[in-house]
Amino acid sequence: MDRRSFISAALLTTLAAALAPGVARAADPRVDQLLARMSPAQKIALLRCDFPALASLGIPALSIADASAGLRGETGVTAFPVPLAQAATFHPDLVGKLATAVAAEGRGKGFTNLLAPTADLTRTWHFGRQSEGFGEDPHLSGVLAAAAVKALRQGHVVATLKHFGAYTQELDRLVVDVKVDERTLHEVYHAPFRAAVEANALASVMLAYPKVNGTFAVQHPGLFDDLKRLLGLQGHTVPDFWAGDDQIAAANAGMDLAGLGPGGVRVSAEQLAAGVPAARIEDAARRILSSMFDAGLFDHPLPAPAPVVTTPAHQALAHEIATHATVLLSNRDSMLPLGPAVRSLAVIGVTGTGALTGVSGSSYVDPGAWTTPLQAIRDRAGSAVGVTTAPGTLGDVPLPVVPGTALPGGLTGTFYAGPEPVGTPVATQKVSTLDFSQPPVAGLPAVWSARWTGTLSPSVTGLHRFSLLASGTAKLVVGGKTVVSGIRHMKRFFLGPFDYPLQGTARLTAGQPVPITVEYTNSTGTPGEAALTFGWQPDSLIPAAAGTAAKADAAIVVVNRVAGEDMDHSTLALPGDQDDLIAAVAAANPNTVVILNTDGAVAMPWLNSVRAVVQTWYGGRGMGTALAAVLFGDSDPAGRLPVTFPASAAQGPSGYPGIGQVVRFDEGVHVGYRYYDRAGQQPLFPFGHGLSYTTFALGGLNLARTAGKVTATATLTNTGTRAGWQTVQLYAALPAAAAAEPRRLVGFRKVHLGPGQQAQVSITVPDRALSIWDTATHRFVLTPGLCTLSAGTSSRDLPVRRTITL
Repeated sequence: MDRRSFISAALLTTLAAALAPGVARAADPRVDQLLARMSPAQKIALLRCDFPALASLGIPALSIADASAGLRGETGVTAFPVPLAQAATFHPDLVGKLATAVAAEGRGKGFTNLLAPTADLTRTWHFGRQSEGFGEDPHLSGVLAAAAVKALRQGHVVATLKHFGAYTQELDRLVVDVKVDERTLHEVYHAPFRAAVEANALASVMLAYPKVNGTFAVQHPGLFDDLKRLLGLQGHTVPDFWAGDDQIAAANAGMDLAGLGPGGVRVSAEQLAAGVPAARIEDAARRILSSMFDAGLFDHPLPAPAPVVTTPAHQALAHEIATHATVLLSNRDSMLPLGPAVRSLAVIGVTGTGALTGVSGSSYVDPGAWTTPLQAIRDRAGSAVGVTTAPGTLGDVPLPVVPGTALPGGLTGTFYAGPEPVGTPVATQKVSTLDFSQPPVAGLPAVWSARWTGTLSPSVTGLHRFSLLASGTAKLVVGGKTVVSGIRHMKRFFLGPFDYPLQGTARLTAGQPVPITVEYTNSTGTPGEAALTFGWQPDSLIPAAAGTAAKADAAIVVVNRVAGEDMDHSTLALPGDQDDLIAAVAAANPNTVVILNTDGAVAMPWLNSVRAVVQTWYGGRGMGTALAAVLFGDSDPAGRLPVTFPASAAQGPSGYPGIGQVVRFDEGVHVGYRYYDRAGQQPLFPFGHGLSYTTFALGGLNLARTAGKVTATATLTNTGTRAGWQTVQLYAALPAAAAAEPRRLVGFRKVHLGPGQQAQVSITVPDRALSIWDTATHRFVLTPGLCTLSAGTSSRDLPVRRTITL
């Protein structure tokens, strides 16, 4: 008798569910009552998301939408700042309000299950989806994720926390094998999920794409044991779309929903019945129903869908969050806020509708009608400040195809079998331009590469921009110098509006032809695809922009970088000609302010030449109005960095993207600022950094030890002449015997003070935040000894500290 037949009796199934570790216990008695009415076929239908088959039981459908910054794919909704911007607020109450608003809009559009929040940590600056998570620190991410899942539950939608676990890169994301030790998993990558599950144990959790130590996350019994038994998840689990390669193995490992399989193909009911024990099916059904009852889906039916669900209050909230997320990185000579001496202002860069409000991919939200940075600055300036404008750059976009007239003699293409253009060619071809979306030569093998050579004849002198829009790996060499190089899995992720070009520049002279080479392989692109567009912009917009800047009292330069799902960054440099633009404007106007509308850190070779730098992230529909409010001093720049900004691409954890589709997290628990501290690296701007328009003093740190916790209290004083925000951060250096990182964030408080005001700031730290994961006992333990607690305003600005014995 097989196992499924042996435990098919209802009594034994119920007994198994009650006794097995990691098996859900229904919090609502109606769950078991409903399960008792369901046939085995109906339970399988629930696992497969076949809700029409369950209509007779009154089970509402799990209608699903991506929702980490608002509702993807919908109109008439609110585009909120991306999660990394939310993290920059260091304000869990605001994140909770955002989740409440998104839940209301989700229900208003007919959704009962929102795929949010995202608790993936930023391991390296390469990560193309870093703006979809809450940054590099597990404590900050956990606090914010917990606030979001609580609010979503109260809004009567099922929250799906994603993506468990150790998901930190897009390159090879469907197959990459993450080698990570047990302690690092629990102390770092599991930590945000633990906090969120403790806030709502009946939420759902999405498992990630990568393999973890050799096994796909969605098929990993050990990860499900961590999630359900050790972290305490009582709700259900969901696979990411296309994750893994065996849905039956996933279901047996602990996957509850089988309706989101590889390639979007659901496993059949017959396959589930034959391959998954009845007790596992029962547990999965119980978990799904428990999440649904807990979120109130049975008690709060959906209203009729509405075309417009955004409200003035939600739009005001988007603006408020965007201002709280704005980070003032530098402010030499108190350039900001703009004062009465600035009577004319040049606004340069990507300041119109091309400004980025969100990340491309599954988190992109249509902003609808919104106020662009240029319009917001003009509105705020009024008649008191004359505003002029010049683009200066096209931003991070693919460029027009290089015409045949610029390529005398055309390009000679040589094609090879395999991912490198070496060996004996399999074909040759002459082309006048380079622009294809399918293999340009018939009969090429599944994986091929090519090299095109020719001569480029410039007709103007100056900076030329080039772009390669590719599905695969591409490189451009101009005059013997590599000016473009990188990897793109696809030209544009199908859920987002932005292209993913590779960019570069070269200075050329009219009438002086230069040799060029373009190399390409489809081996790193989307399987079955081959695409490459060779574009350029020979006429630079920079001289005109510098001329406009020279005539103004101050210049604002807004630059950007596209980021999104299924792409990573290969360089820290701003795309295209934007670094050149900043340098030229700064040379023309000493009062230049740079606005970084990016998903994270970028190189800043011009930093010492500009007066101020502001990080706005992707601020949703409030990006423009929040920027204007901060520039003119209507709002204090209240954001703080949730990720470290490296001084060079060589800083931070190494190993990206791995070798042979294997990436090793050799840094262990030393992720983010912890790595910089251990390695003795000086970042450009540290985690937690952010300036205010006023000044603060922090002192008088006192510690009190009681059972199970430490309470730290410090005095914060606004020593300046303006009201402003400060985020007090508390870091712990554990006893030496813990062999832990140099310091870890264990608490924070955001405080608003008027000039001269003082406040006592209290932060309570539970013992587990001061504990390490013991791989012998597989639990958190407190290491006895001296622990140093330091308070300050960034991971590198910690003026007060005290020790306590654990």
